[in-house]
Amino acid sequence: MKKYNKILLLIMVGFFLSCSESFLELTPQSSVANEEAITNLEDLETSITGVYDEIQGAYYYGRYMFMVPDVLSDDVKQNLSANRIVDYAEHVQNVSDGQANALWTGMYFANNALNNIINSDVEVTASSQASKEHILGEAHALRGLIYFDLVKLFAQHYTFTSDASHAGVPLILEFDPTLEPSRNTVEEVYNQVILDMTTALSLMSDTSRSSNSSTLSATSVKALLSRVYLYKEDWANAEEMATDVINAGYSLVDNDNYATLWDNDNTSESIFEISMTESDNVGGNGIAGLYISAAAGGYGDYLPSNDVVSLYDADDVRMGNFVIDENLAGDYAPYRVDKYSHVLGYDNVKIVRLAEIYLIRAEARAQIGTDITGSQEDLDIIRKRALPTAISTTSIGDDLIDAIFLERRLELCFEGQRLWDLMRRKKDIVRTNCTSSTCFISYADDTNVLPIPQDETDVNPNIEQNPGY
Repeated sequence: MKKYNKILLLIMVGFFLSCSESFLELTPQSSVANEEAITNLEDLETSITGVYDEIQGAYYYGRYMFMVPDVLSDDVKQNLSANRIVDYAEHVQNVSDGQANALWTGMYFANNALNNIINSDVEVTASSQASKEHILGEAHALRGLIYFDLVKLFAQHYTFTSDASHAGVPLILEFDPTLEPSRNTVEEVYNQVILDMTTALSLMSDTSRSSNSSTLSATSVKALLSRVYLYKEDWANAEEMATDVINAGYSLVDNDNYATLWDNDNTSESIFEISMTESDNVGGNGIAGLYISAAAGGYGDYLPSNDVVSLYDADDVRMGNFVIDENLAGDYAPYRVDKYSHVLGYDNVKIVRLAEIYLIRAEARAQIGTDITGSQEDLDIIRKRALPTAISTTSIGDDLIDAIFLERRLELCFEGQRLWDLMRRKKDIVRTNCTSSTCFISYADDTNVLPIPQDETDVNPNIEQNPGY
């Protein structure tokens, strides 16, 4: 992907001009410049490429979208020498925190860029209409993804209140130079996420523009939407979307080749992943850098908790996601995370995989209760891929749901999902063998969500800070 293309540069100019007022605004000058810049199909293509480039940055999927929720949770522990995002590991983050600021700022920056694409007025030939609509669909889907991520990070989960009426994040869908937005409710944000993603489905084809999983297709949007419905506890729609994806031609990497999931890009199991190449990667600022030891070129700040490692059978192929480090001692010994093995971050970041979709459908079916056998079969597909000798699931009711959550922990660990799973199940964060003073964090604790950055609250009198900050 080309960095610093024409559209992205124009958006960046507008973004930095607006920072003195609010991260949620664009100046009138930048709005005109951006509208004038997007005049044809090539500009749309260049602009959407710029957004993908932005999303791959270290502040977002290049590092912190996975790392911040993971260190807040219980699968990851910090090394004694860690000096990055330690406030999150200790649950003592504050309103001036740089990572919260970078996430908030960068994600609204990308949102502004997507608004420019969605609201552009580009005329194309009849032969190019499908290409234009596909790009507009990508823009809607990416905007939906960004708002879904924002509301997870900066607000309590959907069922925190009975009607999801608690504060979410501001919805900014078009340019308004006078805007000083308040926070929409979580329900309103989810409604917008679903609207954007379903709009995308009406515009996109089943084939991505890149012909691989590094850009969105209609099927990958369905995969993302199945996750949204799951978090909303809309079980019927979660099952429907997951089934469509499962029937779309993807296939799980088999047991013998499981390691290729992480070493290779665009495997048969990958539905959407963020491209990380030698020319445009985040380098040592990627996820791998925080897990790989200093001796191997990383920082070695974070390690797998003994809790999660102890849950695997010794013959489980996923034990290959860990590597023994003889230099670790005591409570830190002996494993390091090896899911992200390239220290310079050249491996693509997997956003959604087929394994997760099977687990989404398993959970939805278990919650609906009319296809328990189907739920058990979906769960066993993932369990037996990892451990072919595993005994078939016979659990029902709450035991089946617990088994699915356990499998999600085993399969999706270090992919930024554990915290959200605990929160939506209203579970406390419990850390054992921890060297931190924070070994127990209650389900409803204020620090389970990020603070609205002080740079935003200082200039926007209408935006409400999260409790506890």
